[in-house]
Amino acid sequence: MNNEKMRVLDLLESGKISADEAAKLLEVLGAGPRFMSKENRDNVEEKVQQFAKDVNKFAKEVGCKMQEFYREVEPKVKKASQNALEKAAHALDNLASSINESMEKAECCGEEACTCGGEEKKDDTPIPN
Repeated sequence: MNNEKMRVLDLLESGKISADEAAKLLEVLGAGPRFMSKENRDNVEEKVQQFAKDVNKFAKEVGCKMQEFYREVEPKVKKASQNALEKAAHALDNLASSINESMEKAECCGEEACTCGGEEKKDDTPIPN
């Protein structure tokens, strides 16, 4: 079978053309009457239409299931996101406090009268800016 006829069959199989359209194209290509009878064409067309209905029904069912899933998951995702943001903010606050304490301690311990309880820096140790 030549490439044109195979292409027609591929289009029919993928549902891009109907059985009648495929039969007409095959007739033009010289294989029509031998290839598919009217009864077979009708049978193929019926199966293609049923397949399209089944796909449509399946798509609707999947859409409904996805909406249900979204309704169930959305509040959980929002709550988890909020918790993660709160924990990250808390961790950043702790880090900022720790950095501030370290900087204050470094500034304090560099002076003669240290009141922070830390040891004074040695003269050869650089003091952070």
